[in-house]
Amino acid sequence: MNSLYAKRYPAYGKNLDDLRKRGLIPTKQVIVATEWKIGKLYPRIIITSDSPVNNLRFNYLAGLHVQIVYFDHDESILADLITEILAVKPATLSAFNMNAVKQGKPAFKLIYSQSTMEAA
Repeated sequence: MNSLYAKRYPAYGKNLDDLRKRGLIPTKQVIVATEWKIGKLYPRIIITSDSPVNNLRFNYLAGLHVQIVYFDHDESILADLITEILAVKPATLSAFNMNAVKQGKPAFKLIYSQSTMEAA
């Protein structure tokens, strides 16, 4: 993190953080989307291009089931996004490539599962 800037919330991140601070936990997985039209029926945060991923806060995702939903044009931020979210220890983290599903290719990838790691 650049020392000149404090980490900030992505869109809807503060709402989720406020809910967590009140002891409320989403019953559905949290969608981390790179476009506004994705995940409207789920608790979600939106990652926009106006701030580097490593300048964003993700602490409220700790212990939750999280899925990153992205498009091919977002590949450049995917590794950093995965690293930042894994750092807060979600229960699970998966990724879903919207372009792959449109092309008939495998689109879902499980990145991390706490229960799988505990079993190992």
